[in-house]
Amino acid sequence: MQGPSSSGTEAEKPLVVVAGRSNVGKSSIVRCLTGKKVRVGKKPGSTRREFLLDLGPLTLVDMPGFGHAERLSKVAIEASKRRTVASLETWGKRIAVAILVVDVSLFKDLTDRWEARGEIPIDIEFYSFLSEICREVIIVANKSDKLDKRNFSEAIEYLQSKMAAAEPERRPSIVVTSSRNKTGIDELKTRIEQALSTQGFAKPAW
Repeated sequence: MQGPSSSGTEAEKPLVVVAGRSNVGKSSIVRCLTGKKVRVGKKPGSTRREFLLDLGPLTLVDMPGFGHAERLSKVAIEASKRRTVASLETWGKRIAVAILVVDVSLFKDLTDRWEARGEIPIDIEFYSFLSEICREVIIVANKSDKLDKRNFSEAIEYLQSKMAAAEPERRPSIVVTSSRNKTGIDELKTRIEQALSTQGFAKPAW
């Protein structure tokens, strides 16, 4: 499958890219948005290459997950991350909207673990990266069905505070979803369409 840099009118279409760590539900979100039979894996790292979907006036790109992946060495995982970053940098201004999918049920534990080692958590690092190269970034707080009512508000507030601290000049745009229960998808579609509209782009052919 050819990438967004292929020749012809396809190469001129704006892009909506869906990125995130492995096993956060990126492909499931894409399937919920589009109704297309996108490959959804049960193991981390199931999406190994960009998966492109033609949505009429734009192209949606399901990016490979970064971080842990089943059966891949650390060297291969790092190489995959570099390829993802390189692709996003190459597409640059063609990216109208970047969607960062986060597993909100694990975000706090993973963030605390990384920060305890003196490292920048990978979700936060990627949010900062996307914020540098993309005009619009939407954070999808997926797997909200795994949070109990007592911890729900705390988890969302923690996510918002961490992302706001990482990029003080950009107010985090967060949509809470559960791809399993198909909740929050309509709101996500609306946010995407609004972000596209402000840039003069037509609605996707969902």
